[in-house]
Amino acid sequence: MKRTLFAGFVAVLLVFSTGVSPASAAKVKVGKPLSTIVGGGVKPGPGARTIPYFGDTFTFAGKTYGYTMVGTAPGTGATTTVPTEIQPIKVVFADGTVLDASSIAAATVASPIFQPASFISGFTQYGDAIQRAEFWNVGGSGSYHVLLGQPTILPTLTLHVPNGAGFSATASRTGATIGIINISWWGARITDALNKEGFSPTSLPIFLSKDILLYISQPGNCCVFGFHGANGAGHGNGNEPIQTYAWASWISTPIFSASSIVNVNGLSHEISEWYNDPFVINKAPTWFSPLAPQYGCSSYLESGDPLVGVSFNVNGYSLQDEAFKSWFAHDVPSTGINGQYTYLGTFDSPSPLC
Repeated sequence: MKRTLFAGFVAVLLVFSTGVSPASAAKVKVGKPLSTIVGGGVKPGPGARTIPYFGDTFTFAGKTYGYTMVGTAPGTGATTTVPTEIQPIKVVFADGTVLDASSIAAATVASPIFQPASFISGFTQYGDAIQRAEFWNVGGSGSYHVLLGQPTILPTLTLHVPNGAGFSATASRTGATIGIINISWWGARITDALNKEGFSPTSLPIFLSKDILLYISQPGNCCVFGFHGANGAGHGNGNEPIQTYAWASWISTPIFSASSIVNVNGLSHEISEWYNDPFVINKAPTWFSPLAPQYGCSSYLESGDPLVGVSFNVNGYSLQDEAFKSWFAHDVPSTGINGQYTYLGTFDSPSPLC
């Protein structure tokens, strides 16, 4: 995959499936979820115009790893709020099928991604709850917060998918209508919107679709339903803007083998990863997830990837478990709440090496 697909380094949430074909020929079988990384990172230089972030390091096996995360260091006890915009996308296929995210934009805003709810780390938003729990023993348990501002819902962006770039289909598990689109075509449309809409680099634009899945190269290599990235040259020339962003698809019915992947589950994955790796440049000791052996050996500090499909419910919304920095960094003990290595405590020790 070329970096120019998304004008920056992109973390992608994937599901591999088989038997993908247009609805007129067969139903789509959507299977086991996994995620991957494509592209190249954008490192902010001194004075870059972008979201608030802090940097730190950890050392493992004699090697030092640097990382950047959104907000301020937990030990400061500060509160950071990042403005957000939601860009709903209406997708029109050549056969006349329409999948319009404007119908679920309000429900997305009402979710714990943006509204405070009860978490083990406090009454707050999902992303902030994960960050507080992740650094609970080094400042996260105090007055520290990293919040998303209440989003502005922008006028709906309409995209017409030409023949050859995508098609509507039927999910075999539920009979739901879904859209299957080429990732290169979709990525170019997101890049166009980033360039045309004039978003502030100090805000987080969130592109929201409904029941849209992407394939890589051919329809059988499906299905991506979220990514996050950074758009900028990465030259570090003073006032250079670096725009971070995310896209996720609201999933209306449990079409995946991991049936918990519905509504804002994909968005929760991308938001937490944006918090933990906004410029998608953070590396870690090579790790292997026992829950996701299909990932092989990874070196990216992407908090959602080891736990795709491991979810919990808050106020009727499906949210994903997330791995803490301590899992990647091999901290013993973990800095996380109750000494945990993920929000749910799914892992009880650092990542297996590979």
